[in-house]
Amino acid sequence: MNNKIASPNNPDIKRFNHWAATYDQSIMQRLFFGPVHAKMLDLLAQEGPTDPPGCILDVGCGTGRLLRAVSLRWPEAQLIGVDPAEQMVSEATRHNPTAIFKVGSAETLPFPDGTADIVLSSISFHHWADQSTGLHEVARVLRTGGYFCLADHTFPVTRLFGEKVKSPNQIRALITGAGLAVRQQQGMGMRYVLITLAQK
Repeated sequence: MNNKIASPNNPDIKRFNHWAATYDQSIMQRLFFGPVHAKMLDLLAQEGPTDPPGCILDVGCGTGRLLRAVSLRWPEAQLIGVDPAEQMVSEATRHNPTAIFKVGSAETLPFPDGTADIVLSSISFHHWADQSTGLHEVARVLRTGGYFCLADHTFPVTRLFGEKVKSPNQIRALITGAGLAVRQQQGMGMRYVLITLAQK
């Protein structure tokens, strides 16, 4: 794992470690993250796998809220989460005792090739240090025919604060460059959030 990415002194990781204990209490969970998660899962249910997935991986899982919603849709699936913030992983493990969580970055996912039927990433892509490398890792851990569902905000102004926000066309190009086929892109919230569904 890239030491700079994984270092507890990384400003993003420090911020999320500090936020972990109260993260689930934020009003943003109800007003923003919850609706995004629901839209992702609806898109997967409509356009994703026809058979129940055996393994689902959430990259940038935070406290595991998305995986808790996933467990209601696909209760038999093995759930796995990875996040670079150790305290987020600790909270996720506490709230999701049947899932597996690991500390790690998108750029070096700590899983074998072909691990997951579905890979998810919700509102964390703009934090990835190397988005192209991370997407190649997503493609590596996906099984052939597997689906990747990516949701991220598209506020260009946040680039002023160092966030790596991408346009729909840029996201499509990055995902295609990683060897995945983009099946659909949907905007929500006046297109301030983009959800992209791709397949290996």
